[in-house]
Amino acid sequence: NTDLIHDKLVQYKSKNNNKKLIVWLETPSNPQCKITDIKSISNIAKSIINQNELCIVVDSTWSTPYLLNPLTLGADVVMHSTTKYIGGHSDLLGGVLIVGDTIGGKTILPKLRTCHQIGGGVASPFDSWLALRGLRTLPVRMKQHSENALIIAKHLNDHNDITKVYYPGLPSHPQHQLASQQMRLYGGMMSFLVNNDRSNGGSIEA
Repeated sequence: NTDLIHDKLVQYKSKNNNKKLIVWLETPSNPQCKITDIKSISNIAKSIINQNELCIVVDSTWSTPYLLNPLTLGADVVMHSTTKYIGGHSDLLGGVLIVGDTIGGKTILPKLRTCHQIGGGVASPFDSWLALRGLRTLPVRMKQHSENALIIAKHLNDHNDITKVYYPGLPSHPQHQLASQQMRLYGGMMSFLVNNDRSNGGSIEA
């Protein structure tokens, strides 16, 4: 609800003028796969809060850079867990922050570098190689993940024992149109609700 976000930011500014603010977004969200309108929220936030005091961060782990590019939609920083889709082989632990060429990005980058240097959060050469290996196959994997997920989501959506499917690729999803606008494909993550009135001992037949 962009109106609610607008009102919250106006309220925040009136009480915390000149204080640093991070607007943290996750899209799609876990577990209900809600889609956040990054461009609209970025525009609203930057029209209310001084950009030197504002940083818009997007957790885009489930989308990956192949499906979604938040920096082109107004975000200042994008976060990915390289452990998941980017690594792709369940043998890597890591994360990455991509900082945009924006006022918010340029403001927070020196602080991130200081934390990096003092805290010592540096990926080993081998972990870095594993991440690069995963990136080489990321487009192929994400395309297939998305195609397979849509097939499964449609099947679950028609299943008698499933009451709700949360997947942005389905037209029934509340933000399906938004997902179609800001994502290349819909990803491989979904969740669903099971009918509690089943009398088959708790099992579901595919």
